[in-house]
Amino acid sequence: MRKKFSILALMTAIVMLFSACGQAAPTPAPQPATPSASEAADTDDLLESLRGTTVTFYGWGGSHFTNNWLDNIVAASFYENYGIIMQRVPMDIGDILNKLMGERQAGISGGDIDVVWINGENFYTALNAGLLYGPFTDRIENFARYLDPDDPDNFFDFGTYIGGMQVPYGRAQLVFAGDTSVMDRFPADARELLEMARENPGRFTYVAPPDFTGSAFVRNIIYEIVGFDALFDAPNDEQAIYEVIRPALDFLIELKPYLWQEGQTYPATTAVLNDMFTDGIINMTFSYSPLFVAAGILAGEFPETTQTFVFDNGNIGNTHYMAVPFNAPNKEAAFRLINHIITPEIQITKYDARNWGDFPVFDVERLNAEQRAMLEAVDNGIGILSAAELQNSRLPEVQAYKIPIIDRLWIEHVLMQ
Repeated sequence: MRKKFSILALMTAIVMLFSACGQAAPTPAPQPATPSASEAADTDDLLESLRGTTVTFYGWGGSHFTNNWLDNIVAASFYENYGIIMQRVPMDIGDILNKLMGERQAGISGGDIDVVWINGENFYTALNAGLLYGPFTDRIENFARYLDPDDPDNFFDFGTYIGGMQVPYGRAQLVFAGDTSVMDRFPADARELLEMARENPGRFTYVAPPDFTGSAFVRNIIYEIVGFDALFDAPNDEQAIYEVIRPALDFLIELKPYLWQEGQTYPATTAVLNDMFTDGIINMTFSYSPLFVAAGILAGEFPETTQTFVFDNGNIGNTHYMAVPFNAPNKEAAFRLINHIITPEIQITKYDARNWGDFPVFDVERLNAEQRAMLEAVDNGIGILSAAELQNSRLPEVQAYKIPIIDRLWIEHVLMQ
């Protein structure tokens, strides 16, 4: 069946779910790199001075859909509008933060990174280490024009108060996928996943934390076994968190012998996991992009019998962002690039599964008639869940500072066993 999304329903659901989460945030560290009072809105002279300059965009480069969208749609349209060259630099966020940390410690005032793709525990780390510039959202015209001022995603990221230090880039949700020509049913929960792994040894695996998506899968299993509230309420102490999540780690140890290669090795990235699925090595794959199956089918990479699904109790969802490093060499161009990326027209191209299939961040109520028509014209094809199914299944994230602890505990108690 061909299914089209109701973005308005989905956006409303996300706001409601995050509001219900009620996450408290730690107090962020003071930021040494803040905008000066003399910084003004765009002028013809300022825009003209930026023409011919280069702005760099650093972030994960593991998806050719994302890379092509950035290179062929964002960069091309940005140059057409502003005459500014956007250079995409693929780099894992851990390496980006290490680079910025080294520059901060060395007192390097002019670095290489203008815009960084970031969220969650990495934003928490960067914010408290003084690696970011801001607050700067008052320099982003489209932030006030198109985003919902009451949306919790504009204030909190994994429980961390944002304070104008980053701008939403897109919305993600962990979804699973299987081939209906191979699987007669999908697991409704973690226990059924274990049962199916036992029945089909070696036909399932997951990406190893601390990979972002692999870490989310582990947290989703924790939610299944011990519940979100238990993890959210656990104190910020490694031993205390271990005691809370130990039943889930025990579950993953029980699952391990039935994994691909008996869990002695794990795929390093979701791209590798997807390739294994495409090659018929495993029966299931997963992604943080809810429309990735539609994109894979449209590209001829996944069979048309591939279908997205989630657990009955729900799957984790979150928002990803763009930030500006403390020593960005072309901050003015960075502001304009961020502003350009969150325009409805660009966000709608991102929503199209043929380009990426990432959910937009704008408030649908703020779109004009032409923009709404563009949104409704997007047909993301087959293999995806309806807006109602995603709405009912989206689960909140725990505090960012707990995620590295969970990753370490998985490595110690699951990987090393």
